[in-house]
Amino acid sequence: MSEPATERSELVKLNESVIHVVNQLFQDAIQKHVSDIHIEPYDQHCRIRFRQNGLLHEVTTLPLPLATQITARLKMMANLNIAEKRLPQDGHIPLRHTQQMDIRISTCPTLFGEKIVLRLLNSKTINMDIDALGFTEIQKKLFLSKLAQPQGLILVTGPTGSGKTVTLYSALHYLNQIEKNIVTVEDPIEIELKGINQVHVNIKIGLDTATILRSCLRQDPDIIMIGEIRDRDTATLALAAAQTGHLVLSTLHTNSAIESMLRLQQLGITADQLIPSLTLIIAQRLVRQLCPHCKEVDASGIGYQPIGCHNCYKGFKGRTGIFELIPMTQTIASSLLSGHTMIAILQQINKEKLMLLKEAGHEKIACGITTLREIKRVLTI
Repeated sequence: MSEPATERSELVKLNESVIHVVNQLFQDAIQKHVSDIHIEPYDQHCRIRFRQNGLLHEVTTLPLPLATQITARLKMMANLNIAEKRLPQDGHIPLRHTQQMDIRISTCPTLFGEKIVLRLLNSKTINMDIDALGFTEIQKKLFLSKLAQPQGLILVTGPTGSGKTVTLYSALHYLNQIEKNIVTVEDPIEIELKGINQVHVNIKIGLDTATILRSCLRQDPDIIMIGEIRDRDTATLALAAAQTGHLVLSTLHTNSAIESMLRLQQLGITADQLIPSLTLIIAQRLVRQLCPHCKEVDASGIGYQPIGCHNCYKGFKGRTGIFELIPMTQTIASSLLSGHTMIAILQQINKEKLMLLKEAGHEKIACGITTLREIKRVLTI
C-alpha cells in the first residue's frame, strides 16, 4: 500500500511544480508586456521565447519531460484534446480571475513534439485612444473626418502584426455611442467591447463572414466592422453596405495603400464599384520607441540611439505606429476610372503631398521617437 501512496505523492508534487511553472510564465510575460510566448521543443531541450516590442528573444530552456507536462497543462486549461498530438489545435485560456486577460493558444505538431504559441490579449493595457496610435495632426484630422461620415468604407492595411486591429478598435471605441448600432464580424474576437455587438466567425458550422454580413445588414446597423476582407463575396458586400448608408471598417493584407486598390481589383471589384464606396485607405506599421530615460544623440548628431537601462529592453520601450492615409480624392478617382497604372496613381498621390510610410518614418526619427535602423527594419527601405 505504501508504494502507490508514494507514487501518488510524487505525482501531486509534479503537478504542483508544472502549475507553478505555468503560472510564473504567465506572470513574467504579463509584467514585461509580452505579446506572444513561444514554447518550442527540440531534440535535447525545449526553448521558450517572448515576443516583446515586436521581436522574439529567448528567456529560458527547459528539459523535454517538463516541457511535455507544461504542454499538457496548457491544453487542459484551454479545454483542448490532450491525447491529440498529431493535428494542430486552437483555443483560448481565460485569466479573468486576475485581470481582463485572454490567452489564445495554438498548437502545431513538429519533429520533436508540439510547438505552442500563446498570444496574450489584455484589454486593460491596450490604449484605445486615437491620440495614442501615432498619427500626425494632419493624419488624425483626416481620420476623424472620415469617421464622422455616415457612410463609406475605411480600409486599414499592413502585414500581420502591424497594429491594424488596434486601429480598428480605437475607431470603434471613438464611435461607440448610444445612438449608434455597431456590429463587428471577427475571426477571432480579440477584445470585448461593451455596447458593441460582436459576432464570431465559425466556418465549421457554415457561419462565414459573408453569411454574417448578410444577416447584420438586416439588423439595422449604422457601423459595421469586418475583421478582414479575404474574398470577392465579402468585398462586394462591404462595398455595397458602404454605398447604402453604412460606415464600414475593415482590413486587407497588403503592404501599402496603393496595393489595396490593386488587391480589390484582383478580387473582381471594378473602379465603378470602388470609387463611390471607398473613402480612406490607411497603411501602417509598428516601430519600437526609444526609451526616453536612456536614449542618446547618435554620432551624426541628428538622431538618437538606444542604450538600455532598467526602464526598457535594449534601449526600446513600447511601440508606436507610422501611417500613410490616402483618401479617395477626385484626382485619384479619375486615375482609377481612366485605367491608369498603380505607378501613375502613386505619382498622383505624391502630387497631392500626402505623407507615405517612408516619410512618416523619417518624421518619427526627426522627433527622436525611433531610429533609422528601426525604420529600415520595418519598411525594408
